[in-house]
Amino acid sequence: MENQKRGSQSRFVKGTSVPKPPNMDGQGLTAILLHPLCVLLVCFPLGVASEFLNWGDIPTFWLNFLGLIPLAKILGDATEELAAGLKNDMLAGLLNATFGNAVEVVIMAMTLKAGLIDVVKATLLGSVLSNLLLVLGCSFFFGGIVKHAETPNSIEDDIADAKRASQANERASTVSIGEMQFVGEKVQSFSVMSAMVNTSLLLLSCLSLSLVTVFYTETHSEGMTSAVVHGSSRDDVVLEVSRNCSIAMMMSYVAYIFFQLVTHREAMAEDDGEDDGDEPGLSVKASLAIMFVTTLVVALSSELLVSSLDEVVEKMGISSHFIGIILLPIVGNACEHASAVRFAIQDKPGLSIGIAVGSSTQISLFVVPFSVLCGWWIDMPMDLNFGSLNTTVLSLSVVVVLSIVVDGSATWLQGWLLVSAYLIIAVLYWHLPDKARLEV
Repeated sequence: MENQKRGSQSRFVKGTSVPKPPNMDGQGLTAILLHPLCVLLVCFPLGVASEFLNWGDIPTFWLNFLGLIPLAKILGDATEELAAGLKNDMLAGLLNATFGNAVEVVIMAMTLKAGLIDVVKATLLGSVLSNLLLVLGCSFFFGGIVKHAETPNSIEDDIADAKRASQANERASTVSIGEMQFVGEKVQSFSVMSAMVNTSLLLLSCLSLSLVTVFYTETHSEGMTSAVVHGSSRDDVVLEVSRNCSIAMMMSYVAYIFFQLVTHREAMAEDDGEDDGDEPGLSVKASLAIMFVTTLVVALSSELLVSSLDEVVEKMGISSHFIGIILLPIVGNACEHASAVRFAIQDKPGLSIGIAVGSSTQISLFVVPFSVLCGWWIDMPMDLNFGSLNTTVLSLSVVVVLSIVVDGSATWLQGWLLVSAYLIIAVLYWHLPDKARLEV
């Protein structure tokens, strides 16, 4: 009976097998297009017109940048509807875990095709940092000070809420504004197992990137007088090491998918108490058609964005590091950012962690090695040498997140600390000289 119940709801939070609550905002193509973010869709035709009417690279970049935000949402919604229409919980979870970051993959492919390997690395690193620090931090912060309420509280409700709050370490007074309640003391709890599995995988990714970076430094040091290592040039050896490590990383990601969808399916799922499910708003064919068309549009828009990147860096004085690590991840993370915060306010921090940490795991352990293999296929020297600065930032960020989720609870202060860490990193990359190589 439980399997039938779960099978009727083949919706999951992005990049995970965690069941998503029923869609209360409506279904179908109309509901997808009526979302407020879809107003930005007008930027896409304007961005294309800017390219062909020679309005300049700067308008082309920003118009396509804004246009990609609603396109990312539409692609995510279509993936979710396809998953729900398959009526197969296992296949739907695999589909979502594989294509949860489709926009990031498309942008990576277009940037890699243009030969901008440093920008590819910066964008992938930025997506992980944005999810880990900004999305998770905002979720913990707002979830720690705001509580969702369907109706304004009466005096009796306030008394009952105060009594329940005292039992759950939420002892401070509650202030109601519409559907939101601002609370003084609030501690949210979530599944430690799911969070720890994801952070362990992130540490594995950090290990791979750090070791390849150290290996590159050792083989390119001044003390290494020979230009040949085991019959190959030093750069070729680094590429070979990166490709072999990428295969091992992807195999670990496959093992993780098998772990969360097969052997530990129930343990990894969050019991949110709302597994009623809903019927898909789109048919399988319609979902596939929307995914196909949206992917083509995203590919065109991202190609125009990448082609105008050099001019933006030169004329606006914004470093490519800041664009890749801070700005571009906004495109793929804007919608999930809002979803994660909404779930946290609804006292479902497990779903917020599934979106933020789960998506970071997918990028670092699947998209990053996939980009290396794609570079191998199109003869681009994409490797896992992300530079000492980038690997240090990523590793320390994962350690900070690990220290916060290890006890299975979260408060607004921990969210504030994560957002502060992200702002510190943003300042760092804003002032990093654009001509500095990533390995410096």
